[in-house]
Amino acid sequence: MVRSFFPTLSSRTFRVALVTSVALACTGCGHPATVEECEEIVEKIARLELEKKQTENAQAIADEIDATKKSLRESTMKDCVGKRITKSAMECVRNAKTSKQITESCFN
Repeated sequence: MVRSFFPTLSSRTFRVALVTSVALACTGCGHPATVEECEEIVEKIARLELEKKQTENAQAIADEIDATKKSLRESTMKDCVGKRITKSAMECVRNAKTSKQITESCFN
């Protein structure tokens, strides 16, 4: 199901990248990630991937983001909530222009 939302990434690749990014945040200083922060990370990645598709229908984008968040919620919340995360990592997520930037830069 995830693959249909992210045609440039296989569902396994996307999940591995997401889990790896979040896991990297565990190793540094910071605070335990909240449900809201983890959902923000998932939403930002989903939004950036969908913007790459340049869908013109705003409602279609919103619907796809909601569906993606639902499909990833269980595994993401298990692998994210409570892990250590810094303010700078969340700021990086908020300012990211691509999902690749989030997975490769924000949690180093």
